[in-house]
Amino acid sequence: MIELADPQLTAQDIVLTADDPARGGESPPGTAGEPKSLAGRIRLGGPHAVRLTPKELSADPDLARYAEEQATLYDHYLVRLSVTFVPRLRAPRLKFANVSVQLVSGWGPNPVAHSMDPIRLTDPVQVERVRRLGPQLSLLGADAALGEMSRSVGYTANQPLVQALDLGGSSPSWDFRPTTATELTGTYPLSLVVRSGAGSEAELRCTVTAGVEAPLLRRFSRELPDPLHLKAFL
Repeated sequence: MIELADPQLTAQDIVLTADDPARGGESPPGTAGEPKSLAGRIRLGGPHAVRLTPKELSADPDLARYAEEQATLYDHYLVRLSVTFVPRLRAPRLKFANVSVQLVSGWGPNPVAHSMDPIRLTDPVQVERVRRLGPQLSLLGADAALGEMSRSVGYTANQPLVQALDLGGSSPSWDFRPTTATELTGTYPLSLVVRSGAGSEAELRCTVTAGVEAPLLRRFSRELPDPLHLKAFL
């Protein structure tokens, strides 16, 4: 195992536009009811890539040997980025967010997400359930009281806050959902190792999506205009 220094990621505010501007019968464009862009809520750092060569991995002989054995077939790149959810007073609550990556190549095997971090982050949440039985073992609703027998059942559930999707595929992403205990605020570092065909040039496109309730659930998205190019310079 080796530790690589974290790069200084260039952060930028992402202005997301509505995916469904006509949803819910809003007013025509240019009127007061037109959906707004989602601005000032999400900041993206990177993406930044470094090729994982045997020289780059020389501090770990096993990793360096593995990279050398794979070199005739594949190139590997460590891609790092970060997403920051900026809290805003009196702003609609973020109901979900997604950072997705599209990997494409002009020739050779499709580039894929060889590994991702984080894979899954969860919050432990205490859940309390009441089971009620009435006469003749009938299940009673929450408002039933006459002749009932009840028992409380408590357990701890792990609610996913962040989940990695499509590991091993060409469309990896991280899905963010607020939990009972945690809102979507703060900075989350994201990393993936991309495996592409040896000597090929891969392209990495990044799209950020988020949803808010204002009051209907609305979805906003933005694709970064400049794709990241992954190319081995020999």
